[in-house]
Amino acid sequence: MNINQEKAEKRLIKKDDYVSCTEAFLDCRLPGSVPKGNYSLIGPGVTQSKNQVINLREEHGFNVGAASMPNGVTNNLHIHFSAEVFMCTYGEYTFRWGSYGEYEYTAQEGDILSVPTWLFRGFTNTGPDGSWLFTCLGEDDTGGVIWHPDIMQAANESGMYLTKNNILIDLEAGDKLPDDKNQLIQPFPTEEFVNLRKVDFDTMASRISTRNNREFYSHALIDSVIPGHGCSIAPVIGYGITQDRNSHPPITNPHNFTMEVVKVPAHKLVGPFKIDEKMVTIVTRGQIDIIFNEEQDVSVSVETDDTYSIPANAWRTISNSTDKQAEFIMITTGDNRKRPQFSDKIVAQARELGFTLDASGYVVKRDLIVEDSTLLAK
Repeated sequence: MNINQEKAEKRLIKKDDYVSCTEAFLDCRLPGSVPKGNYSLIGPGVTQSKNQVINLREEHGFNVGAASMPNGVTNNLHIHFSAEVFMCTYGEYTFRWGSYGEYEYTAQEGDILSVPTWLFRGFTNTGPDGSWLFTCLGEDDTGGVIWHPDIMQAANESGMYLTKNNILIDLEAGDKLPDDKNQLIQPFPTEEFVNLRKVDFDTMASRISTRNNREFYSHALIDSVIPGHGCSIAPVIGYGITQDRNSHPPITNPHNFTMEVVKVPAHKLVGPFKIDEKMVTIVTRGQIDIIFNEEQDVSVSVETDDTYSIPANAWRTISNSTDKQAEFIMITTGDNRKRPQFSDKIVAQARELGFTLDASGYVVKRDLIVEDSTLLAK
């Protein structure tokens, strides 16, 4: 697949292009929950507002969004049916989970937290105004959310209702309730609380990746052995694109996406390579250039807090031409381990330097194995 400049630029979502919706959810009028901003960057996520701006509607197998709010404002307890991963890139958020929010964890900048499905969760900005959370939700259709019955009752009393097709009804704004009340979502029955997931603090701790516990692998890809190339990859969810046989993610249950944190040193690059799956990058520090095609004739700069969607099967080079290390979160479609295909030139250079891939596609010294010639083109 060749990408022209116009198509490449359309896949860039700049931080300045993010559009907040303050009426995205049922609890948007409750005391302590005003104002809170919801952003739908790739896919609609779980927004319940017809006014939500969606930057890129193309299906990826997952949704990418964000949340931001002033200090002290809360997103109330609710349940998701698909995976929900929070990436705190600025400030501080305190998360609560359990049937009544009885467990807590305060996320700092750099933390990534995966909350299991069918578990009530909510969060409060306990950091500075505008503390920022990127979110990733599994599946194209997330199925919406279930609100805690206490929150639904309070929202109804404030004039906010929710239909079974996940659309908000705002009586104050002039909306009308349907004649058939069966079209409205009913409160979640409290007798079903006993059937919800039970996740204690220790279990949730195993689903939190922090800057301090993240393990990076510096020879994660075959081109890292080539002068001028190089990156280090820390797996977070699933096995991703890594070609280091020692790499092991802390979170392995299905999400319908994999997630890794990538660091590219100053004046280094990765690729060119391609994969069969769509990939999204969220730059958290510095700047990268994503250069497309085998000719490397199309380029887009992605800066801190920008989001970029790379199409499947597109040749890409990821370059850091700055004087500072760049860091980004890499999200790739599907639970499967990915198999990056590097250019023939990269494969040949690595062989000359004494490295190749083994039968499982992991980087290995050539003199440790009997090479299979069929691997050389992979």
